[in-house]
Order: sequence, then C-alpha cells, then structure tokens
Amino acid sequence: MTSLAFGIYLRATPQRVCQALADPALVPGWLAGMSSGPAGEEDPRRLTCEWLLADYLEINGGCVSVVRFDLAAMGGVTRLMVHHQGLDPAGSLLTALTPGWPVILSRLKTLVETDEPLEFRRSA
Repeated sequence: MTSLAFGIYLRATPQRVCQALADPALVPGWLAGMSSGPAGEEDPRRLTCEWLLADYLEINGGCVSVVRFDLAAMGGVTRLMVHHQGLDPAGSLLTALTPGWPVILSRLKTLVETDEPLEFRRSA
C-alpha cells in the first residue's frame, strides 16, 4: 500500500477549516463517501476521516483507505496537512486522487476564504 501527502495554507481559523471539512452542507459532493469527526477531545486540531467506498472497493484493491487532516494555527492562517493512506499502488483510486487532492484543496481554500465554492467550467 502507498500514501499521498499534501499541504496547504488557508487564511482561516482551524475551527473554520474543520467546520468546512465536517459539514457536508458546506461542501456538497467533494467529500462524498467520507464520514468524519474529531480524532479526540484532547486534540481539536486533528480531524480524521475514513474513506470507505463500499460499492467500489475494487478501485482500491478491495481495501479501505484512510484520510487524516492535521490542522495547525499559525496566527491568522491555518496549515492543513492531508495524509491519505492505504492506497493500492495498482488501483485506479490512486490514479484519480493524485491529481484530485490538489483540486479538492483548492476548492476548500476558496470556500473558507471567500464563502463561495470554486467552480470549474469546461471550455467549449
């Protein structure tokens, strides 16, 4: 199994970032299939999510992958690190997520900084 890691800085509090990550009403669709919640009461900066695609496990070699979000306050900025573990090196999930996570993080950054989702439109 392999893993991916990405980092981004957002002009928002960790609480605001965590809220956006945990509230599917704020980010409809892009966290589909993920259930999330704080990893523990003692560390409110960490949010751990498990991504289980129960109907499509074959795209990850039949295995569940785990996504961990680590948030750290840096003044008025939050450093967000994403660690996605348990990815099958031969699976199509890894192929989709390698370019997909940067898009997800860009959409999240725009959402928490402007309160508007980043939309991609196909050119004609």
